[in-house]
Amino acid sequence: MHAVLLTVHGLIVLALIVIVLLQRSEGGALGMGAGSGGGFMS
Repeated sequence: MHAVLLTVHGLIVLALIVIVLLQRSEGGALGMGAGSGGGFMS
C-alpha cells in the first residue's frame, strides 16, 4: 500500500512539473515579467 501511494504521489508531482513548464513556455514573456517584477518589489 505504501509503495502504491508513493507511486501515485510521484506521478502527480511529475504531472504538475510538466504542466508548469508548459505554461511557462507558452507565456514566457509574462512569466519573466512577473518574476523580475516580484524580485524588484522584494
